[in-house]
Amino acid sequence: MKINYGLLNGAVLQRDENGFCKCIFGAEAFGEIKTSLGKFEKINENAYILSGIPIGGPYEIIISDDKESLTLSDIYVGDLWLLAGQSNMEGAGKHRGKYKLYDENPLADVRAYYMNESWGAAKTQLHQLWESIDECIRAPYRNYRKKSPWGEEFPKVQTDGVGPGLYFALEMRKLTEGVPQGVIPCGVGGSNLKQWDPDGVDNLYSAAKRRVKECGSYIKGVFWHQGESQTDIPGIESFISDMKKLVSGMRRDFCDEKLPFVEVQINKFVACYSDIPWSRTRELQRILENYIDNLTTVYSVDLELDDLIHLSSESHEILGFRAAEAMNYLITGKGEASPSFDSFEIVEDDFVPFRSNIRVNFKNIKGELTSLGVPSGFSIHEKEDGAPLRAVSRLCLEGDSVRIKTEIDAEKLSECYICYGFGNSFYCNITDTGRRSIPAFGPLKIKDFLKKEKDYGSNL
Repeated sequence: MKINYGLLNGAVLQRDENGFCKCIFGAEAFGEIKTSLGKFEKINENAYILSGIPIGGPYEIIISDDKESLTLSDIYVGDLWLLAGQSNMEGAGKHRGKYKLYDENPLADVRAYYMNESWGAAKTQLHQLWESIDECIRAPYRNYRKKSPWGEEFPKVQTDGVGPGLYFALEMRKLTEGVPQGVIPCGVGGSNLKQWDPDGVDNLYSAAKRRVKECGSYIKGVFWHQGESQTDIPGIESFISDMKKLVSGMRRDFCDEKLPFVEVQINKFVACYSDIPWSRTRELQRILENYIDNLTTVYSVDLELDDLIHLSSESHEILGFRAAEAMNYLITGKGEASPSFDSFEIVEDDFVPFRSNIRVNFKNIKGELTSLGVPSGFSIHEKEDGAPLRAVSRLCLEGDSVRIKTEIDAEKLSECYICYGFGNSFYCNITDTGRRSIPAFGPLKIKDFLKKEKDYGSNL
């Protein structure tokens, strides 16, 4: 007999709602097919569903037909996650000492379906694009490397590549009290949403779809980090519709109409001076959950970089933790939803009554807002597409709010715009006591988001 897809040595099989595996696999068999564990259901000529194996592992499964048998080893039952997006999902964090130490002794039940189409213990560097069997992934990577200062098609010694996927899986294992975890790495640096079009052929979406099928067709959810390639006018204009199409396609193709989806709001590109498009992309990511149900966003603007655009290895640890916490909330309702912007209030200054402060209120704050060092990151703008005013004298953290002290009168202030994390020259360091960043937002016009109606002038 021959297994064509869906079952491989070392795999993690997705559990169902009752805690037993549910896996579609294809096989060419002679006569009746049997299994030493679980049970089979034939769904068409050469396709079957394997079910009935409980959470845990490693298991050994003997599958046989009327002529021969084969043995699958190191099989686990738990949760499977698709890791997708562009380079910050692929990972470019530097491979420092402590990450090498983990790779020497990784957890056996946190596993990855690597791009060479084999399962193994998940390590810090999950995306080996040069090994992919998909031409749309392997060829561009190798060509780029060959023409780069490296002068080689693939790294002989990999000095970077640390991303958030491993840390997401480790935290999900903790949150599920030891349920085995599997990740399917599919992130590709520089990719835009057009390359993830569900209607495309031989593109990044079709490659991810094929890889999920190789892993049994069922997954628990999607962890998505992409958007840097959307920071141009066409990318911004089509962002919401493209994301709706992407998520809808995944929910259709991965057998779950409510498939949980966690995305990351992008950080910055230090070498780029195109401020407004990057701010608009982050704002679209912030409000995306208003357009797509069972989707949430985690925030990264407080995290440091390892180069001009890529998050550091240490930042990926934090990001993986945040994404797992958000995913767990989406699925179980336990824990806390991601922090979110709520409203503005204009309040009098404590000492100078003809000067006004703006209070920015947030929701879903764990504990209270805090910062390492002087709180930073807010800017006030006279125009939506204008440069920041020299108007912010101090930020005061007050529970789940930030008070911005200004020297602007209330009427003028109400017509201004506020941004947290403007463009690519910001320093944001405000989190809650649960280590979660507040969202970058704006520029938002103050009077459009006022919490209380007050008479600030004839224009309100």
